[in-house]
Amino acid sequence: MGLIRFDFHDVSPEALGESDAIRQACECFVKQGYVVLDRVVSEAQIAVLRVELEAEYPDYLLDRELADSLMVGERRYMFPLKLRGAFADPAIFANPFIMAVVRRVLQDDVALEAFGLINSMDGAGAQHAHRDGPPLFASDISAILPAHALTCALPLVSMDKTHGTTAIWPGSHRLREHDPSVPPLEPGIPAGSCLLWDFRLFHSGTANRSRRRRPMLYSTYARRWYQDPVNFTKSSLPRLVFEHDFVAGLSADARRLFPPVD
Repeated sequence: MGLIRFDFHDVSPEALGESDAIRQACECFVKQGYVVLDRVVSEAQIAVLRVELEAEYPDYLLDRELADSLMVGERRYMFPLKLRGAFADPAIFANPFIMAVVRRVLQDDVALEAFGLINSMDGAGAQHAHRDGPPLFASDISAILPAHALTCALPLVSMDKTHGTTAIWPGSHRLREHDPSVPPLEPGIPAGSCLLWDFRLFHSGTANRSRRRRPMLYSTYARRWYQDPVNFTKSSLPRLVFEHDFVAGLSADARRLFPPVD
């Protein structure tokens, strides 16, 4: 089966409740463990994010692990992004097109579990095939359960054969083990489009063969009772970073992604 993707250019957020594309996107996610949503963030917004990333995070864009970052492959690092400035725009962390899928998949029991960036340096090697988290149970029942968490990858530089992308094994969220004989899909994801995958799906960052870094913004959405047990064992690496009054200033819908404000 070829790559399945849905284009939301010129689709009004107000029409999403009745969107057949959203229904089909959710069906794809449940069956295949992934979905590509095209043109959910404008090119202008992506350009602003790139500028702010360079200005606010220069130390994190170097080939070294810091106290609050994590090496996740050869010349590849994960670090949190502060929910402020351009990164605090709900169009980024609570994008209506993305959330329309997320809330259906997780049955509206949704929290923003983590928010940050994975920076693949020029020359970064390929990752091994992996899941974002272990199965909930050591039995076949884990494979047939509904999704409990998903990752949304929003590249700030187009993911392609040169810059690298995230290779995925469709349907592997329903398997107990990875089958290395099965070739993955290596989707091209333009900046402003996104790739969502089930936490159980086998995937792998491919090599960056270009001469520029490939920053990829990630958001983890999960049912409220779940926390990623793998990527945040380093105590100095936070899942979310925001000011005390940040949540209070959000719309009621966006506030639902965070714990109640005291």
